[in-house]
Amino acid sequence: MAKRSSSSTEVLLGLLTIEPMSGYDLGQTIRASVGHFWNESYGQIYPNLKKLAAGGFVSSKTERRKGKPDRQVYSITAKGRQRMANWLAVDPQPEIPRNELLLKLFFGAQASSTVLARYVESMADRERAVLGMLDHAQAQIDAQKQYPGSPFWKMVTRFGQLELEAHLQWAEETIVHLDQLNKRTATAGKRKIHAGN
Repeated sequence: MAKRSSSSTEVLLGLLTIEPMSGYDLGQTIRASVGHFWNESYGQIYPNLKKLAAGGFVSSKTERRKGKPDRQVYSITAKGRQRMANWLAVDPQPEIPRNELLLKLFFGAQASSTVLARYVESMADRERAVLGMLDHAQAQIDAQKQYPGSPFWKMVTRFGQLELEAHLQWAEETIVHLDQLNKRTATAGKRKIHAGN
């Protein structure tokens, strides 16, 4: 059985199968491609590139640029491709999600439904923006069919689109429920005031 390794290094190897890149390029590519489901900071990218280079999984060369600082450009090696193949052969580790919005909703009886609805609306606004970016990414993938990875990129993008569409549907339903709870609470409060008079 293939040995588990850190997906933080494998995402770098995977992106280097597309083309050689600098650490900065890798960070930008992560944000533009896998960023909606996987994130790596520059604080993780550079140390991991050094480890991969020390292990012979990537090679680097200094690219001199006129009027700009030199930059290190990394390429995946045959050993790196083998490591990538080994990583792909291991079942993905299940993730335990952490979602503070759901945690706050779970304890929502202790809070104002108006405040909770505002949280849900904010989440929906953010996710609509991400969905728009994924729709744009889908169009770009469709236009770049020459890349061997295109069919797989399309599958991953579609997962993100469907997941966000489900989140937005849930948000709409949840806002309606929170609004109903808010009206019930307001009505119950009025009844108490009238009963006290």
